[in-house]
Amino acid sequence: MPKGLLEEKRLGFMTRRELEKKVQERTAELTKANERLQELNKELDEIGKVLVRRDLELTSSNERLRALDVIKSQFVSVAAHQLRTPLTGIKWTLHALLEEQLGRLNPEQRKFAGDAYKATLRLVDLVNDLLDVSRLEEGRFGFKMKRQAIVPVVKSLYERFKRISANKGIKFLLKLPKENIPLLEFDEERIGIVLENLIDNAIKYTSPGGSVTVRVVTEKKRVNIEVIDTGIGVPKGQISRIFTKFFRGENAQLYQTSGTGLGLYLSKNIVSHHNGAMFFTTEEGKGSTFSFSIPFPSVKRANKSRENKGL
Repeated sequence: MPKGLLEEKRLGFMTRRELEKKVQERTAELTKANERLQELNKELDEIGKVLVRRDLELTSSNERLRALDVIKSQFVSVAAHQLRTPLTGIKWTLHALLEEQLGRLNPEQRKFAGDAYKATLRLVDLVNDLLDVSRLEEGRFGFKMKRQAIVPVVKSLYERFKRISANKGIKFLLKLPKENIPLLEFDEERIGIVLENLIDNAIKYTSPGGSVTVRVVTEKKRVNIEVIDTGIGVPKGQISRIFTKFFRGENAQLYQTSGTGLGLYLSKNIVSHHNGAMFFTTEEGKGSTFSFSIPFPSVKRANKSRENKGL
Protein backbone atom coordinates (compact mmCIF):
# COMPACT_ATOMS: atom_id res chain seq x y z
CA MET A 1 0.00 0.00 0.00
CA PRO A 2 1.46 3.44 -0.94
CA LYS A 3 2.86 5.56 1.91
CA GLY A 4 0.39 8.38 1.37
CA LEU A 5 -2.49 6.04 1.72
CA LEU A 6 -1.04 4.63 4.91
CA GLU A 7 -0.96 8.15 6.37
CA GLU A 8 -4.62 8.54 5.48
CA LYS A 9 -5.57 5.20 6.97
CA ARG A 10 -8.19 5.77 9.68
CA LEU A 11 -7.39 4.95 13.27
CA GLY A 12 -10.84 4.02 14.41
CA PHE A 13 -12.96 6.88 13.05
CA MET A 14 -10.09 9.43 12.85
CA THR A 15 -7.10 9.71 10.47
CA ARG A 16 -3.56 10.05 11.75
CA ARG A 17 -3.42 13.72 10.70
CA GLU A 18 -6.70 14.48 12.43
CA LEU A 19 -5.47 12.77 15.57
CA GLU A 20 -2.21 14.73 15.55
CA LYS A 21 -4.15 17.95 15.05
CA LYS A 22 -6.46 17.13 17.96
CA VAL A 23 -3.48 16.30 20.17
CA GLN A 24 -1.82 19.59 19.28
CA GLU A 25 -5.02 21.53 19.96
CA ARG A 26 -5.55 19.78 23.31
CA THR A 27 -1.88 20.33 24.21
CA ALA A 28 -2.26 24.03 23.46
CA GLU A 29 -5.41 24.17 25.59
CA LEU A 30 -3.70 22.40 28.47
CA THR A 31 -0.71 24.73 28.17
CA LYS A 32 -3.00 27.76 28.38
CA ALA A 33 -4.92 26.23 31.27
CA ASN A 34 -1.66 25.51 33.08
CA GLU A 35 -0.53 29.10 32.54
CA ARG A 36 -3.86 30.37 33.85
CA LEU A 37 -3.59 28.04 36.84
CA GLN A 38 -0.13 29.41 37.62
CA GLU A 39 -1.53 32.94 37.41
CA LEU A 40 -4.35 31.99 39.78
CA ASN A 41 -1.87 30.38 42.16
CA LYS A 42 0.12 33.60 42.20
CA GLU A 43 -3.06 35.60 42.87
CA LEU A 44 -4.06 33.22 45.68
CA ASP A 45 -0.56 33.48 47.11
CA GLU A 46 -0.85 37.29 47.14
CA ILE A 47 -4.33 37.08 48.67
CA GLY A 48 -2.97 34.68 51.31
CA LYS A 49 -0.19 37.15 52.16
CA VAL A 50 -2.76 39.97 52.45
CA LEU A 51 -4.98 37.83 54.71
CA VAL A 52 -2.02 36.96 56.94
CA ARG A 53 -1.16 40.66 57.23
CA ARG A 54 -4.79 41.50 58.01
CA ASP A 55 -4.92 38.73 60.62
CA LEU A 56 -1.79 40.07 62.29
CA GLU A 57 -3.21 43.59 62.19
CA LEU A 58 -6.53 42.42 63.69
CA THR A 59 -4.72 40.43 66.38
CA SER A 60 -2.67 43.49 67.25
CA SER A 61 -5.79 45.68 67.27
CA ASN A 62 -7.64 43.22 69.52
CA GLU A 63 -4.71 43.17 71.94
CA ARG A 64 -4.71 46.98 72.03
CA LEU A 65 -8.49 47.01 72.59
CA ARG A 66 -8.15 44.50 75.43
CA ALA A 67 -5.43 46.62 76.99
CA LEU A 68 -7.57 49.76 76.61
CA ASP A 69 -10.54 47.91 78.13
CA VAL A 70 -8.42 46.99 81.16
CA ILE A 71 -7.26 50.61 81.50
CA LYS A 72 -10.85 51.82 81.15
CA SER A 73 -12.09 49.38 83.81
CA GLN A 74 -9.29 50.46 86.15
CA PHE A 75 -10.12 54.13 85.55
CA VAL A 76 -13.83 53.53 86.18
CA SER A 77 -13.04 51.63 89.38
CA VAL A 78 -10.73 54.35 90.72
CA ALA A 79 -13.12 57.15 89.70
CA ALA A 80 -16.09 55.39 91.29
CA HIS A 81 -14.17 54.81 94.54
CA GLN A 82 -13.11 58.47 94.63
CA LEU A 83 -16.67 59.65 93.98
CA ARG A 84 -18.43 57.44 96.49
CA THR A 85 -17.06 59.09 99.65
CA PRO A 86 -17.98 62.73 98.80
CA LEU A 87 -21.34 61.64 97.37
CA THR A 88 -22.14 59.80 100.58
CA GLY A 89 -21.31 62.95 102.54
CA ILE A 90 -23.52 65.07 100.28
CA LYS A 91 -26.36 62.55 100.56
CA TRP A 92 -26.39 62.56 104.36
CA THR A 93 -26.03 66.35 104.52
CA LEU A 94 -29.08 66.77 102.28
CA HIS A 95 -30.92 64.14 104.31
CA ALA A 96 -30.17 66.11 107.48
CA LEU A 97 -31.51 69.28 105.81
CA LEU A 98 -34.72 67.54 104.78
CA GLU A 99 -35.15 66.14 108.30
CA GLU A 100 -34.77 69.77 109.51
CA GLN A 101 -31.93 68.83 111.82
CA LEU A 102 -30.24 72.13 110.90
CA GLY A 103 -33.36 74.29 111.13
CA ARG A 104 -36.76 74.62 109.52
CA LEU A 105 -37.08 74.87 105.72
CA ASN A 106 -39.58 76.92 103.80
CA PRO A 107 -41.41 75.16 100.91
CA GLU A 108 -39.03 76.47 98.25
CA GLN A 109 -35.95 75.39 100.23
CA ARG A 110 -37.48 71.95 100.83
CA LYS A 111 -38.16 71.53 97.11
CA PHE A 112 -34.59 72.42 96.13
CA ALA A 113 -33.13 70.19 98.84
CA GLY A 114 -35.45 67.34 97.83
CA ASP A 115 -34.47 67.60 94.15
CA ALA A 116 -30.79 67.68 95.09
CA TYR A 117 -31.26 64.64 97.35
CA LYS A 118 -32.95 62.63 94.56
CA ALA A 119 -30.21 63.56 92.08
CA THR A 120 -27.56 62.53 94.61
CA LEU A 121 -29.26 59.17 95.14
CA ARG A 122 -29.15 58.57 91.36
CA LEU A 123 -25.43 59.36 91.35
CA VAL A 124 -24.84 57.03 94.29
CA ASP A 125 -26.70 54.26 92.43
CA LEU A 126 -24.57 54.88 89.33
CA VAL A 127 -21.35 54.72 91.35
CA ASN A 128 -22.45 51.52 93.08
CA ASP A 129 -23.33 49.93 89.73
CA LEU A 130 -19.95 50.92 88.29
CA LEU A 131 -18.18 49.44 91.29
CA ASP A 132 -20.18 46.21 91.07
CA VAL A 133 -19.36 45.81 87.36
CA SER A 134 -15.71 46.57 88.03
CA ARG A 135 -15.52 43.97 90.83
CA LEU A 136 -17.36 41.43 88.71
CA GLU A 137 -15.01 41.84 85.73
CA GLU A 138 -11.95 41.68 87.98
CA GLY A 139 -13.20 38.56 89.78
CA ARG A 140 -13.58 40.41 93.09
CA PHE A 141 -17.37 40.45 93.29
CA GLY A 142 -17.50 37.76 95.95
CA PHE A 143 -20.21 35.10 95.95
CA LYS A 144 -21.41 33.46 99.17
CA MET A 145 -23.19 30.34 97.96
CA LYS A 146 -25.62 28.72 100.37
CA ARG A 147 -28.36 26.10 100.04
CA GLN A 148 -31.59 27.90 100.90
CA ALA A 149 -35.17 28.62 99.87
CA ILE A 150 -35.82 31.05 97.03
CA VAL A 151 -39.42 32.00 97.90
CA PRO A 152 -38.55 34.20 100.95
CA VAL A 153 -36.19 36.23 98.75
CA VAL A 154 -38.91 36.73 96.13
CA LYS A 155 -41.53 37.63 98.76
CA SER A 156 -39.20 40.13 100.43
CA LEU A 157 -38.60 42.02 97.18
CA TYR A 158 -42.29 41.85 96.29
CA GLU A 159 -43.16 43.51 99.62
CA ARG A 160 -40.48 46.15 99.08
CA PHE A 161 -41.90 47.19 95.69
CA LYS A 162 -45.62 47.04 96.59
CA ARG A 163 -45.79 50.64 97.75
CA ILE A 164 -43.73 51.93 94.81
CA SER A 165 -46.00 50.20 92.29
CA ALA A 166 -49.15 51.33 94.12
CA ASN A 167 -47.96 54.96 94.16
CA LYS A 168 -47.50 54.77 90.39
CA GLY A 169 -50.91 53.17 89.85
CA ILE A 170 -49.54 49.84 88.63
CA LYS A 171 -51.13 46.49 89.44
CA PHE A 172 -48.43 44.38 91.10
CA LEU A 173 -48.95 40.62 91.43
CA LEU A 174 -47.00 37.68 92.87
CA LYS A 175 -47.65 34.13 91.65
CA LEU A 176 -46.03 31.21 93.48
CA PRO A 177 -46.34 27.48 92.72
CA LYS A 178 -48.58 25.41 95.00
CA GLU A 179 -45.98 22.69 95.45
CA ASN A 180 -42.93 23.07 97.67
CA ILE A 181 -39.79 24.19 95.88
CA PRO A 182 -36.59 22.25 96.71
CA LEU A 183 -33.74 24.24 98.22
CA LEU A 184 -31.44 25.97 95.75
CA GLU A 185 -27.79 26.89 96.04
CA PHE A 186 -27.33 30.63 95.54
CA ASP A 187 -26.01 33.88 96.95
CA GLU A 188 -29.04 35.60 98.48
CA GLU A 189 -27.67 39.13 98.14
CA ARG A 190 -26.56 38.69 94.52
CA ILE A 191 -29.75 36.99 93.35
CA GLY A 192 -31.60 39.76 95.19
CA ILE A 193 -29.76 42.27 93.00
CA VAL A 194 -30.91 40.42 89.87
CA LEU A 195 -34.57 40.30 90.88
CA GLU A 196 -34.49 43.88 92.14
CA ASN A 197 -33.13 45.06 88.78
CA LEU A 198 -35.84 43.20 86.85
CA ILE A 199 -38.72 44.42 89.04
CA ASP A 200 -37.38 47.98 89.16
CA ASN A 201 -37.11 48.09 85.34
CA ALA A 202 -40.59 46.63 84.92
CA ILE A 203 -42.20 49.22 87.20
CA LYS A 204 -40.08 52.07 85.87
CA TYR A 205 -41.02 51.44 82.22
CA THR A 206 -44.71 50.56 82.74
CA SER A 207 -47.28 53.34 82.57
CA PRO A 208 -49.95 53.91 85.25
CA GLY A 209 -52.81 51.49 84.74
CA GLY A 210 -50.46 48.74 83.57
CA SER A 211 -49.39 45.62 85.44
CA VAL A 212 -46.25 43.86 86.63
CA THR A 213 -46.29 40.20 87.67
CA VAL A 214 -43.58 38.25 89.45
CA ARG A 215 -43.98 34.52 88.88
CA VAL A 216 -42.00 31.54 90.14
CA VAL A 217 -42.20 28.40 87.98
CA THR A 218 -40.72 25.02 88.87
CA GLU A 219 -39.41 22.83 86.07
CA LYS A 220 -37.76 19.40 86.12
CA LYS A 221 -34.16 20.62 86.49
CA ARG A 222 -34.50 24.25 87.47
CA VAL A 223 -36.58 27.08 88.91
CA ASN A 224 -37.55 30.00 86.70
CA ILE A 225 -38.30 33.43 88.12
CA GLU A 226 -40.19 35.65 85.70
CA VAL A 227 -41.03 39.35 85.73
CA ILE A 228 -43.82 40.16 83.27
CA ASP A 229 -44.85 43.72 82.46
CA THR A 230 -47.15 45.63 80.12
CA GLY A 231 -44.57 48.36 79.61
CA ILE A 232 -42.88 50.03 76.66
CA GLY A 233 -40.90 46.98 75.49
CA VAL A 234 -37.62 47.09 73.55
CA PRO A 235 -37.33 48.20 69.90
CA LYS A 236 -36.82 45.21 67.60
CA GLY A 237 -33.64 46.62 66.08
CA GLN A 238 -32.00 46.96 69.49
CA ILE A 239 -32.79 43.57 71.02
CA SER A 240 -29.32 42.13 70.29
CA ARG A 241 -27.72 44.76 72.55
CA ILE A 242 -29.98 44.28 75.55
CA PHE A 243 -27.38 42.62 77.83
CA THR A 244 -24.46 44.88 76.86
CA LYS A 245 -22.95 47.46 79.18
CA PHE A 246 -24.59 50.90 79.28
CA PHE A 247 -27.35 49.91 76.87
CA ARG A 248 -30.68 51.69 77.15
CA GLY A 249 -33.32 51.51 74.45
CA GLU A 250 -34.13 54.71 72.60
CA ASN A 251 -37.73 54.59 73.82
CA ALA A 252 -36.50 53.98 77.38
CA GLN A 253 -34.34 57.11 77.27
CA LEU A 254 -37.32 59.16 76.14
CA TYR A 255 -39.66 57.60 78.71
CA GLN A 256 -37.28 57.66 81.69
CA THR A 257 -34.22 59.91 81.54
CA SER A 258 -32.43 58.37 84.54
CA GLY A 259 -30.73 54.97 84.36
CA THR A 260 -27.23 53.52 84.05
CA GLY A 261 -27.78 50.76 81.50
CA LEU A 262 -25.77 48.40 83.70
CA GLY A 263 -28.50 46.47 85.51
CA LEU A 264 -29.16 43.76 82.90
CA TYR A 265 -25.45 43.33 82.13
CA LEU A 266 -24.71 42.84 85.81
CA SER A 267 -27.72 40.55 86.31
CA LYS A 268 -26.80 38.26 83.42
CA ASN A 269 -23.28 37.82 84.77
CA ILE A 270 -24.55 37.07 88.29
CA VAL A 271 -26.97 34.44 86.95
CA SER A 272 -24.22 32.89 84.82
CA HIS A 273 -22.10 32.50 87.95
CA HIS A 274 -24.94 30.41 89.39
CA ASN A 275 -24.87 28.15 86.29
CA GLY A 276 -28.22 29.63 85.34
CA ALA A 277 -29.44 31.54 82.31
CA MET A 278 -31.43 34.68 81.49
CA PHE A 279 -34.23 34.84 78.95
CA PHE A 280 -36.52 37.53 77.62
CA THR A 281 -39.32 38.19 75.19
CA THR A 282 -40.36 41.69 74.29
CA GLU A 283 -42.55 43.66 71.92
CA GLU A 284 -42.30 47.40 71.64
CA GLY A 285 -45.38 49.10 73.00
CA LYS A 286 -46.82 45.91 74.52
CA GLY A 287 -44.42 44.80 77.23
CA SER A 288 -41.65 42.39 78.15
CA THR A 289 -40.98 39.24 80.11
CA PHE A 290 -37.55 38.90 81.69
CA SER A 291 -36.72 35.69 83.50
CA PHE A 292 -33.76 33.85 84.95
CA SER A 293 -33.23 30.26 85.99
CA ILE A 294 -31.32 28.61 88.82
CA PRO A 295 -30.66 24.86 88.44
CA PHE A 296 -31.27 22.44 91.27
CA PRO A 297 -28.02 21.52 93.11
CA SER A 298 -27.91 17.97 91.65
CA VAL A 299 -28.04 19.38 88.10
CA LYS A 300 -25.32 21.88 88.94
CA ARG A 301 -23.02 19.15 90.28
CA ALA A 302 -23.65 17.07 87.17
CA ASN A 303 -22.70 20.02 84.96
CA LYS A 304 -19.51 20.56 86.97
CA SER A 305 -18.65 16.87 86.71
CA ARG A 306 -19.05 16.93 82.92
CA GLU A 307 -16.87 20.05 82.69
CA ASN A 308 -14.12 18.42 84.79
CA LYS A 309 -14.18 15.32 82.56
CA GLY A 310 -14.00 17.47 79.45
CA LEU A 311 -17.39 16.33 78.14
